[in-house]
Amino acid sequence: MGHACDGRTRDGWFDLSSTRLVALDRICPTLNASLPPADAPAHLGDASCPVGIWFDKFSDGRGFTLARYLREKARFTDALLADGHLIPDQADYLRRCGFSHVRIREDQAAQWRRSLALAPPSMQQVLASRRERGRHDPSARLNQVE
Repeated sequence: MGHACDGRTRDGWFDLSSTRLVALDRICPTLNASLPPADAPAHLGDASCPVGIWFDKFSDGRGFTLARYLREKARFTDALLADGHLIPDQADYLRRCGFSHVRIREDQAAQWRRSLALAPPSMQQVLASRRERGRHDPSARLNQVE
């Protein structure tokens, strides 16, 4: 369930918040992205242990759904790791769905950093200013017309 190693590159865990490669001591379960979200809590084990989600192919969105379920419904708070077939373009969405780390080849770290740097700000950040809230609030527009 890992990347093929050609002897010249190594895999590492890319921290999606600090954008650096880190070492993780242990991963308890690794869940397949095809696992139904409602079945995931039964596979979690130790509450203080990172959990991995394996993506069979980068175009399969079920791993994102599973991550959101673990964060929002199962209240999982430890490290959530993405592994498998992923591309740098998915970095921001991985982070928004609750992943803390993704396994990448060390020589790809610059691409993942660039992808996160180019990611648009979240809507919550955009709406943080009073001016922007007025633009997106229909009732504010009505008050301006009157």
